[in-house]
Amino acid sequence: MTAQKKTYLSLILITILWGNSFIAMKHAVQFLTPMELTILRFIPVAIAFAALLLPTQRASFWAMVRTEWPILILLGLTGAVAYNIFVMTGSQKLAAGTVSLIVPSLNPVLTFILSIIFLKERPTVKKVAGLILASIGLYIIVRYASSERIDFSYLRYVFITMLGPLCFAIYTILGKPLVARYPPLQVTGGAMIAAVIPLLFLIDADLIAKWPTLPATVWLSIAFLSFLCTVFAFVIWFWALQRMEASQVSSFTYLVPLFGVSFSQMILGEPITLALIIGGAILLSGVYIINRP
Repeated sequence: MTAQKKTYLSLILITILWGNSFIAMKHAVQFLTPMELTILRFIPVAIAFAALLLPTQRASFWAMVRTEWPILILLGLTGAVAYNIFVMTGSQKLAAGTVSLIVPSLNPVLTFILSIIFLKERPTVKKVAGLILASIGLYIIVRYASSERIDFSYLRYVFITMLGPLCFAIYTILGKPLVARYPPLQVTGGAMIAAVIPLLFLIDADLIAKWPTLPATVWLSIAFLSFLCTVFAFVIWFWALQRMEASQVSSFTYLVPLFGVSFSQMILGEPITLALIIGGAILLSGVYIINRP
């Protein structure tokens, strides 16, 4: 097998993991609050990144932390803590397939909008057209794709879910200058470790009391989210970026909604409606136009 095929297969594996992450969240939030799940997910993530970076990159890592600790804390709070709390809160009400369409698709859309506002990037006609198309697709998904009653409660969870990719877009904008100066894996690891610091103070007696009562499937979901969807996936992602152009690597994220919706139907029995297919196709088409070089 050629090196290029290995890279492609590794990226496909990551998108499968990320697509299934929404199913794991959907299951775990039946037993834990979004905050509790975030705490239990990112403590192992921080430990794993520390074990990964410190033995071989201790000097350069601590040099980055000493200089950039305020921005690392902001990255951790936006890209890890807030992002996950909002997405997990939305998962309590919305179908996992719907969340898997909304979240990864809105990330580049909202990043594009924030780049215009804060990085002064010039919007082109093509990108604005993509933004409009993505908005139409999102409207179709929210309005017609769900079997849930479209009332204020449902729309409130949709809005909360959309705050997740907004936080990740902020994370992307804040982290852009940092990854230009430091290795991306170090920045990601530093942000994840920084995210855990405030989370440690939120561990309370209720959460500790829940530990022995949690089903094995919840612990498996936490391990899946922590080690496979976060640590393993980011290591492979940055490994692939060393071997392929960034635009090629990022194009694989279009598979995440496909796998998310497919596995949600197979594992959770969630229906795949015509409106979900049409809305998803329009949404992803708009995202593709925005991302296309």
